[in-house]
Amino acid sequence: MKFGRIKRQHGRVGGLDAILDFIVKDCPFVTRIVPGRIKVRHGKTPPSFKVQYPTPAGLKCLYTGTGTVQEVFLICTDVDKTVDWIAGAGPKIPHPKSP
Repeated sequence: MKFGRIKRQHGRVGGLDAILDFIVKDCPFVTRIVPGRIKVRHGKTPPSFKVQYPTPAGLKCLYTGTGTVQEVFLICTDVDKTVDWIAGAGPKIPHPKSP
């Protein structure tokens, strides 16, 4: 298991840690994960994790939880394979139950 590959100094919204741990443990193309900005939003939507767009170092993703959205940056060795892996692992990605 890769240890210390998730930047823990930044805040993370509830439910995101399990998803990040799953990705860094199981995806062979992700070398590091950096949680980004947290934004407050209105409304209740089920939690989701989606790829937004590629960056020079990897991928920018969004985690949407109830009342919050957090940016997540995945540092990858192969962007296309990482996107395919996330799409294939979608049903296996742990999501907290909605209240």
